[in-house]
Amino acid sequence: MQDQEKRRRRYRSTLRNAQADATRQRVVAAAGRCFAARGFTATTLGAIADEAGVSVETVQAHGPKRMLLLAAVETASAGVDGGRSILDVPEAKAVLEQTSNAEAVAGLAAFAAELNRRVGSLWQALAAAAQGDSDLAAAYAGLQERIRADFAKVVQILQTRSGLRADLEAEEMAATLLVLTSPHQYDLLVVQAGWEQERYRGWLERMLAEAVLVR
Repeated sequence: MQDQEKRRRRYRSTLRNAQADATRQRVVAAAGRCFAARGFTATTLGAIADEAGVSVETVQAHGPKRMLLLAAVETASAGVDGGRSILDVPEAKAVLEQTSNAEAVAGLAAFAAELNRRVGSLWQALAAAAQGDSDLAAAYAGLQERIRADFAKVVQILQTRSGLRADLEAEEMAATLLVLTSPHQYDLLVVQAGWEQERYRGWLERMLAEAVLVR
């Protein structure tokens, strides 16, 4: 009987945890949609609650609002919130496992184009919010530093194969990749200039190839 009761308690605990995780995912996803559409300042906890179909108290339990913005950015980028490196995303791993640098660069362009489609508006909301919130400014700076470190790793991997330019320092190549794949470039070309997604991806692939590959 004791063993059965322990199993029931474990089951109830597992079920509660799964329900809590599902609720958080729903709240974070709803927050992301609100922030992307309205920006950080104009988004209220009530709006997030309405979008998620939960109470304001439930949203507060997963807040504060700045933490929901960060969680939404990280979830849209890496699939989960909590500081997961973008290089750990299966699609990114597949890009870096390509057998040639030309294939890797093409894959990087496709990956970055899709990533920016998902996260671009959220990233703009975060960048704007960081201007007036010291905690968000620090978090934003930390994210940028992590991205710089990721691109340094990307260049290290590319350097293990042939076809990469030898006239540029690794740091400069990493910085170039970072700038070209930035959500800010996506915003300029797709959101503001009205480019189609496929045109942007093709442009990005050409720019990356010209920047780092031997021609």
